[in-house]
Amino acid sequence: MVSCNQNSKTEVEQAKQMAIDSMKNQAALEAKQMVIDSMKLEAQKQASIDSLNALNATANNRSTPSKVSAGGSTSTSNNTVASAPTVAKKKKMSGAVKGALIGGGVGAVSGAIISRNNKPLKGALIGGVIGAGVGAGTGAIIDAQNKKSN
Repeated sequence: MVSCNQNSKTEVEQAKQMAIDSMKNQAALEAKQMVIDSMKLEAQKQASIDSLNALNATANNRSTPSKVSAGGSTSTSNNTVASAPTVAKKKKMSGAVKGALIGGGVGAVSGAIISRNNKPLKGALIGGVIGAGVGAGTGAIIDAQNKKSN
């Protein structure tokens, strides 16, 4: 009788310990997943920054034709060819669009970091939407001011 009672106590203690270990493992897995999610978000943010930089670089290269000589100096070319086809000038991205992209990226990162209850995806979505809205509004205001000054 005593051995049976003692056996059930050890089984209960083992079950408790297994439950505690399971919770610790789950918390560790959630922490790892948060780190992975934040790294993915940073990679997406960097990719969008890189693509914007590439667009800006190509836009700058098209607007100022120049030749680099062997000495490192630049000179602009004024020679025109009558039969050369004209290239349609690509529209620049508006300030509202730039603001929305930048605001969305910053808002998503901020939302993921600041999110309550350890839900970085939900925080990133909310922050991204709010940031995009604020960025688009700010960009539109700046575009309007630039239009007035020109």
